Amino acid sequence: MSILHAPLRVLGFGSPLMGNDGVGLKVIEVLQKTELEGLEGLDIVDAGVCGLDLLNLIEDARKVIIVDAILANSPVGSVHRIEGRDLLKGAEFHPLISVHDLTVTDVLMIGEQIQTLPEIVVIGIEIGTLVTEATTEISPDVLKGVDEAVELIRKEISSSL
Repeated sequence: MSILHAPLRVLGFGSPLMGNDGVGLKVIEVLQKTELEGLEGLDIVDAGVCGLDLLNLIEDARKVIIVDAILANSPVGSVHRIEGRDLLKGAEFHPLISVHDLTVTDVLMIGEQIQTLPEIVVIGIEIGTLVTEATTEISPDVLKGVDEAVELIRKEISSSL
């Protein structure tokens, strides 16, 4: 059983040491400073670059909102809402990225084979290029997507609780 207890979870992914890749964590940081933090039935979690541990984080949840950096050939800082089932279909659209070997999409595909997955929604912020050098700075263009992502997450939460 997961150590998390809420039926709705918001999980932010990324590395704070890889610049724009950390934008999912920035969204979590903003959410944790709002009235949503501590709301019964909701967990807001910095999931870092957890890899297969994602399966533990989604266990026992009714709905999971994943926030992550994406590469979707769209303007830098643009925000996308992606249904988890669309990622799992094996469609051509696989924008979730990772500085490690497994992407969120890879882990969800594994999870689909070994456990029952909750409803999953991905809020992705376009970062433009893969981050290859260590930095703690997120570009201003990518940061422009944070407020829009927070608003999309608020809408997801209000329609789910």
